[in-house]
Amino acid sequence: MSSRKSDFTDFEREETMGNLLFGPNGRISPSDFMKGATVLIVISFILGLLPMISMGLAMVLSILSIVLIYPWVCLFMKRLRDGGKSGWLCIVIILIWFILGMIINMVIGSMLAGSMAAGSEEAMQAAAESGDISAVMDAAGAMAKKTAIPTAIAGAVVSYLTAFIVNKVIPHDAHDNQYGPET
Repeated sequence: MSSRKSDFTDFEREETMGNLLFGPNGRISPSDFMKGATVLIVISFILGLLPMISMGLAMVLSILSIVLIYPWVCLFMKRLRDGGKSGWLCIVIILIWFILGMIINMVIGSMLAGSMAAGSEEAMQAAAESGDISAVMDAAGAMAKKTAIPTAIAGAVVSYLTAFIVNKVIPHDAHDNQYGPET
């Protein structure tokens, strides 16, 4: 009888992926945190590659990239609570992660801009002068296709490093704390 009770308790504590990513309450272990982070990084990477397939699809699904901030907040909050810290500290982590991502994207953009600028800038300017909006969109789409792979890789690396560092810096509290039972 006691083994059934412990099995039920273990089952109760097991995180489902939906609860892991979208449930803001409770705590999660370092391994569960990295599982959730990996799922979000893969989804973001795939979304980052969409301009190579279809610019229209990429523009529509870019909203999904914004929606992915919520699961990151949930993950960071629960991981912070596991370490006995306030979940509100996730705001600082998200801001640092966002700023770091912007800096990396600007660096990549400036590195790639030199090689792409010559032909693309002339094409965009000619299209803009002619008033042909579709030609401007085509030129912008061509630039987005050329930068999709490096930006997607950079985003995945920045996200993984942020998750890894946060996971290592926050100590795992193996006991019950004010935010819930041990994980």
